[in-house]
Amino acid sequence: MSDALTKLAIAQLRDAFRAVGTSDFFEAYMALFSARMAFGTFLMLRFDAGRPPLLLDHWIEPGKLLGRPLEDYIESSYGFDPFYLHGPPPEGGGVFRLVDIAPDRFFSSEYYLQYYRGTGLCDEVGLLAPLQDGGVAHLSLNRRDGQGPFRRTELQYLQSYAPLLLELLVQHCEAVAPAPPIQPTATRPPLADAIRGHARNRLNISLTRREAQIAGLVLQGHSNGSAARLLDIATETCKVHRRNLYRKLVISSQRDLFGVFKHLL
Repeated sequence: MSDALTKLAIAQLRDAFRAVGTSDFFEAYMALFSARMAFGTFLMLRFDAGRPPLLLDHWIEPGKLLGRPLEDYIESSYGFDPFYLHGPPPEGGGVFRLVDIAPDRFFSSEYYLQYYRGTGLCDEVGLLAPLQDGGVAHLSLNRRDGQGPFRRTELQYLQSYAPLLLELLVQHCEAVAPAPPIQPTATRPPLADAIRGHARNRLNISLTRREAQIAGLVLQGHSNGSAARLLDIATETCKVHRRNLYRKLVISSQRDLFGVFKHLL
């Protein structure tokens, strides 16, 4: 692939930089991508810890996806999104593919099967960039089943021009979406706390803090080994907590666990 920018690409970059902070930016920014790759969704968001994502703008290919994926995501299921859960991105941001950042059992999780594959999506690439006020700018590009996964040449384009694409995303996000005011009532409790509270208040079941943490990690797509590493405990210890969790809830599988707590999505 040539490193030289075409006259069209230079003109598109100029238009995008000129449109930063205006209503014309989204269309100009999307043109930088659509000229070089196909996608089924193009979503621009801001992430802030403990809060639902702020949708800045979006495009979804009309009539191609099942259900109401965007509404479900913003209302609840974002809490299981590996991009939302990724943590602070590196300085300057980066380009990430779902398969590279998802937990080791994510692709067999009920969230992935029901809320992701169930809509007809098959692949995702995201740009993540830190904002000066502590938030994270995120651009999500999804592919539909009929389009197939992103090709290597498309991923190479994103990586090659990531500094420009990320800078544009950050400048626009900081211009139109400053940090939201602090409103404790608007924050969302950590998943483990929500699980433990629901078990106690609705099911009359007392879960330990560790059992609730493991329940949340399993729902997010982590294996026993992966959950143990994150919690800095032995894998066998994690297995014991998971058996106790399942015994208390009278369940026997990750699918059953999802059924008990899916409303917390």
